[in-house]
Amino acid sequence: MKRNILILLFVIPLFAACIDDKGNYDYTELENIKIEGIPSVIEVLGYAENITVSPKITSSIDGEIRADNPNYTFQYRLGYKGMGSLGGYIENVGSQAWVDITPASGWDLDIPANYGPSTYICWFTLTDKRNNVVTSYFFDVIVTSTTSEGWLVLCNEGAEERVRLDMISSLSSTRIETIHDIAAGLPELHHATALGTVFKMSNPGDELSIFSKEGAYMLDQETLESGELMEFNLNQFGMDPGETMIAEIPFPASTYSWQVKYRFAFSDSGNVYLQDATSGGSAYGFPLNTTVPGTFAEFKVAPFVGFSWARPWRGLDACALFYDSDNQRFMVFRGEVGFGAEVEQKLSVIPDPTENKLFSFSTGRDMVYMEGTRRSNGLVYAILKDEAGKCSVYGINMSGSEFKQELYIENVEAPGFEQAEHFAFHSKFPLMFYATGNKVYLYNLGTKTAKELTNIELGSAEIVTQLKFNLYKNTDYAALTNQSEEFMEQQYHLIVASYDEAAPGVDNGKVTFYKVDGVNDAVAKLKEYSGFAKIVDVVYRERAE
Repeated sequence: MKRNILILLFVIPLFAACIDDKGNYDYTELENIKIEGIPSVIEVLGYAENITVSPKITSSIDGEIRADNPNYTFQYRLGYKGMGSLGGYIENVGSQAWVDITPASGWDLDIPANYGPSTYICWFTLTDKRNNVVTSYFFDVIVTSTTSEGWLVLCNEGAEERVRLDMISSLSSTRIETIHDIAAGLPELHHATALGTVFKMSNPGDELSIFSKEGAYMLDQETLESGELMEFNLNQFGMDPGETMIAEIPFPASTYSWQVKYRFAFSDSGNVYLQDATSGGSAYGFPLNTTVPGTFAEFKVAPFVGFSWARPWRGLDACALFYDSDNQRFMVFRGEVGFGAEVEQKLSVIPDPTENKLFSFSTGRDMVYMEGTRRSNGLVYAILKDEAGKCSVYGINMSGSEFKQELYIENVEAPGFEQAEHFAFHSKFPLMFYATGNKVYLYNLGTKTAKELTNIELGSAEIVTQLKFNLYKNTDYAALTNQSEEFMEQQYHLIVASYDEAAPGVDNGKVTFYKVDGVNDAVAKLKEYSGFAKIVDVVYRERAE
């Protein structure tokens, strides 16, 4: 009873003190900021679409807040959702895990999604300058790849010929997007020479490389990113040869599930190197352009290799054709000579045939161009020029391990042929295509007649920079993600790359595809893509399941 009385005596004064409180407290309403209009997840195609956001911001006190309200500042901040340093390294600051983005005007964010495929997180922060209260909203940005499949387009950009990789991206059977400058991290190079593509289903998968007169670099097989550690010689040679590689040509194979049997890398000084791709951990070694294995190079070779594209390809006694530029003669690499036999890294002289001889393998002429096809079970075409500037066409059948002389047209009579710089041979029909300036010609190797393809219309200052047919390198057609008749026929479409020299530095390069009519010696335009720099090479990036 005494305890209750004591508690009551204590509470009464406290209650009285509360009554005497005259309201010395600030009952100002706390502002509530509401951010709307930003989805929790945004999905975009990298290098093809923009990251766009249009937020609506409302204050419980002031109502809708406009971007020009002087009481507020805002910022977007983008970073990886997980490990990674998107902002890179900044001197005297260190590694930055994100990039800060402030739109030029308004709340709206609208920036190119020039980021590799990944999931990113973006912060939108609003700061009240009057009290430094910060309100944030988080959302995910999923960047998907536009570089998985499609046409890789290697360009030289501007007067300095900066190396640039573009792509005609095949996003679906009905959606094609043209994207530019996609080789992120590639050191600045000039004077591109070729694309290197090695398609294989085994680990580590596809290999892609860019070659130029200033160096060669490999690309990440998924993101197509590159960097100093992706330097070609560093990754592909057992010992750096100390010279620049300007092209790599794989020898497709279809035996023992190998997609590539041999690989040949050409240097700017006239050497060629061999890699036996069927050996685990293999690398490029000594120059192949010698008649004695393991010795120094004896002669220079032209940067071409001829072999049969016919399938199925016989596993043993694989042969590839080269041209000795110093001694002006065809040479052969014979590959394996028996199951399990060691491959000899050398080239051999080809003896002239004793029967059905059309020409001598020692030609005494300069190599202009050489290309292997599927025609006639593996016909290799070569164009050679004599001292007087006259050009001849040679046809050498590479089926099996033979070097059957199948075609010889001496001193081809055709308009502009001696001045032509770009050539392409069809694999189904006996047709040769060549370009001089802004004109493309068709030459029938059977009838020995030529005609200008007038429906390939190019401007007066427009020049052809590439002619080719893109035969698929993946030997297992059943594994390709697309096996439709239209897709398979794409190998036999003539590719014409052109550039308007009247406006150098402008992206006015074009890639145009033509269907070839081998019966009427004609072509019909199928598709055209523009917005490229000066095109050097065009290759389809094949994907297998």
